[in-house]
Amino acid sequence: MIRYAIVGAGRMGNAHAGNLSQVENAQLAGVYDILPERSQELAQKFAAQACSSLDELLALPNLDCLIITTPTYAHAEAILAAQQAKLNIFCEKPLCRSQADAERLLALFDDYEPLFAVGFVRRHMSKTLKAKQIIDSGSLGRLLYCNVDLSHSRYKRMPGEWFADFELCGGATLDMLAHHVDLCNWFFGRPRNVFASSLMLDPKLPLPTDYVASVVNYDNGVICNLMSSWQRFGRSNEMMEIYGEKGALIIDGGELLSLYDEQGNLQKIDAAAEFPPPKASAKGVDNVNAASGFFRQSQNLTAALSGQSRPLPGIQEAYDSLKIGLAMIESAKTGNVIKF
Repeated sequence: MIRYAIVGAGRMGNAHAGNLSQVENAQLAGVYDILPERSQELAQKFAAQACSSLDELLALPNLDCLIITTPTYAHAEAILAAQQAKLNIFCEKPLCRSQADAERLLALFDDYEPLFAVGFVRRHMSKTLKAKQIIDSGSLGRLLYCNVDLSHSRYKRMPGEWFADFELCGGATLDMLAHHVDLCNWFFGRPRNVFASSLMLDPKLPLPTDYVASVVNYDNGVICNLMSSWQRFGRSNEMMEIYGEKGALIIDGGELLSLYDEQGNLQKIDAAAEFPPPKASAKGVDNVNAASGFFRQSQNLTAALSGQSRPLPGIQEAYDSLKIGLAMIESAKTGNVIKF
């Protein structure tokens, strides 16, 4: 039995606890949140122990892994505490909030013997697993460019909340767009430079709102145009389209992939036929594709901790995604192209 502890009992902490409750050979042993009522509520729901401090949580007997779902700015503190306890670590993205913390963590965990995994859940979704297979097969030909549209129209955070403070959360740039920056790295390799413009949760706006538009150029010549927003009305959308010399691949909010050949013929691909979604559905996630990814992620994590080989992005992937996000912010502040 793999025994987990969760630090941070907000939305993501609840989602991970719900997933683990359905995974064979997984048990939630304890929970800690700076708000005691949150710790109690989540612990009672899953028959775990509510702890009054991070030290108490890490001292639970026979603990295997700490899941970190605290606010972004508090990730580094929990990661370092878990390292001192020599625990396996799963940290939600983004890795942390600052370049200094990112470099320190990369150096510390480059050869970390316990597992260090990061929550890039889209790598575990059926659609993106199939997309990776198609891209790697070369059927699109030489890759040319990629467009990402990630719009969120139900942003409700208010001034005073950490998720509405750009210095604490990094806005849509570090939070939402981190997923697709990671996918671009996974699909296209090493980035060469970044240019971006962003609202950066401009405090002069009547209510917190964010938008970022960025171009990332990769060493293999692929041009990536990425857009993400937190808005309070309008449309929500998630779409990634990849164009090569011989075809195009569209990943959107639907359950099927769209694959075009160079004559414009369209093929709809059911990724779930080749990568069947887990039988259980992720709890606390309202999107069927995301739900399958979250649950598969929990399965893969538990399998890896049980000694089985499973694909899990780690410290290097977390650092690489954050590096691009922080470069977007620097570019938006300075107006400069940031080179790597």
